[in-house]
Amino acid sequence: VKMANDCIGAEVEKLVSEIPEGGVLLLENVRFYKEEEKNDPEFAKKLASLADLYVNDAFGTAHRAHASTEG
Repeated sequence: VKMANDCIGAEVEKLVSEIPEGGVLLLENVRFYKEEEKNDPEFAKKLASLADLYVNDAFGTAHRAHASTEG
């Protein structure tokens, strides 16, 4: 398991490309981005392009119309 200091951008893309089969990359909190709460479609596309699987560890916020849950 590796931790990224961001959730989008070139550094994160590099870390994603280096993950071994079965590896896990924990991204920084998406709520640090104003685009998350605005449900920005471009932000959602950037997040979605990074992985095949997304784990939402904040189930209590899953109902919110944010980029990472609805976008």
